[in-house]
Amino acid sequence: MSIARSLCFAFTVCVLAGTGAPAQPADGRRPLLVTVDDLPLTSARLHPDPAERRRITEALLAALARHGVTAVGMVTWRNVQGPDDLALLDAWLAAGHELGNHTATHPDLTRVGAAAFVADAEACRVRLAERLAPRGRTPRFFRYPMLREGNTAADWAAVRRYLAETGQRNLPVTLDTQDYAFEEPWVTARRAGDAAAMNRLAEDYQSSLRLSVRDQERRGDRLVGRAAPQILLLHATEVSAAQWDELFVWLTETGHRFAAADEVLADPALAEDPEFLATYGCGLWDRLAAVREADAARRDVAQLLERQAEAWNRGDLEAFCSVYAEEAAFASPKGLTRGRAEVLARYRQSYPDEAARGRLSFEILEILPVRGREVSLLGDARPGRIHAVSVLARWTIATATATSSGLTLLVLHRRGDSWVVVQDASM
Repeated sequence: MSIARSLCFAFTVCVLAGTGAPAQPADGRRPLLVTVDDLPLTSARLHPDPAERRRITEALLAALARHGVTAVGMVTWRNVQGPDDLALLDAWLAAGHELGNHTATHPDLTRVGAAAFVADAEACRVRLAERLAPRGRTPRFFRYPMLREGNTAADWAAVRRYLAETGQRNLPVTLDTQDYAFEEPWVTARRAGDAAAMNRLAEDYQSSLRLSVRDQERRGDRLVGRAAPQILLLHATEVSAAQWDELFVWLTETGHRFAAADEVLADPALAEDPEFLATYGCGLWDRLAAVREADAARRDVAQLLERQAEAWNRGDLEAFCSVYAEEAAFASPKGLTRGRAEVLARYRQSYPDEAARGRLSFEILEILPVRGREVSLLGDARPGRIHAVSVLARWTIATATATSSGLTLLVLHRRGDSWVVVQDASM
């Protein structure tokens, strides 16, 4: 058993253990949109010969036609090497497929920033629009390279404004795959005449994509509470041309129905556009889950501060300090206090009675969840669970004779299903 197949077997156990069968759509078949990135061909380096590029494209289109697939091909304009490649794009259109904008040079938004990214995307859109105009079409769809939609709110919003102004819709991915990773090993084995290596790669390709589909469909179904339609990400490669037939047969046998873009995108589950900010990319289901988890964390922490204020205002300092971890650190202009018991003793000394305590209120200025990144055995990046939250708030204590106010910066960690304060810097 190869390393890849061993990993796939282990991942299968993780994916299937403890999960029930996903809900099925009413007709028993799940709508699936096939999208193909990096047209006209993913790697000019591996396939510099125009005749070879044409042969691969014809094989890709033939596989789609055999299975009745109407795809959306996302064009990366740097992959258009000349007139021969323009003819390949025309072949996709002539076969009934749609072409969308995947930028000119495949930049990373999180590295180049919104201004440069938009300029690059617009360069591709203009060229693509020129190609589509004689057919009475315009570019309707856009996809972020590497699915990286920005790591700042300003960049995220700037690109969304550009898309709205130019009539392009972000085409999400729900079934992200690592199919492109098989291309170079496949080409190397094919050119060496190594049939055994090609057979191993074919097995690994199919196992990898099947596991990705199963895993991400389960995530999506749990998230939306039903069998959601899916958008599959594939790439225009030689290994794809060799493997799509088997993949499409498996998809059909496992309850999928190939559908066009407008049908799939009409589903309400695919209308959500979560503002997920990260330096890496992931599929729509992971984005939605991450944003919902962050919203829940913010609500939980806001309610924790509200309960703290209520405890303070009824004179229950022990309940007020119960949200501190046993090892918590409290910093103030008076110095550093360590441990929940010492924090409670400090408050009791500083606020010995109702007249000193007054009434406490918090104005939350910012809550920032902290999460890591997880990488599956198949190489998919996805958001890790939120394990900490930082809170910037203004506190106000109003007594009968005076009102005092200041800022507090809290760091909370998740402990089971609850949050505890591990650091408090108040001033």
